[in-house]
Amino acid sequence: MEVDEQRLQKIVAPTPATNSSEEFKKAIQSGQPVLVDFGANSCMPCRQIRPILNEIGKEYSGKAQVLIIDVYKHKELAGEYRVQVIPTLVFFDKTGKEVYRHMGAWDKDSIVGKLKEAGAA
Repeated sequence: MEVDEQRLQKIVAPTPATNSSEEFKKAIQSGQPVLVDFGANSCMPCRQIRPILNEIGKEYSGKAQVLIIDVYKHKELAGEYRVQVIPTLVFFDKTGKEVYRHMGAWDKDSIVGKLKEAGAA
């Protein structure tokens, strides 16, 4: 049986990129509101919410930062922020203070609403 490589590429999505602990620390100190998705590439709800987060990241570029942290790659960071369920969305204000968290997938309007409450214009 022959494998159709072009068809296979359409079926198999690339592994989404995630941010590092260093990028997280830099974002928290940036003076901008930050939304962090603590999740994993192996988590289906996490992967389903990624396109929404990427869209929000583009729409709020320069006003807020959106990061994706893989809890299996950054266990110490996940532990520090007491992540027990993935995905967990954590919202930080411009001073780096956690102002809200949501466990589980969430719709775009709700995420944007909380990001605005955190100070995103």
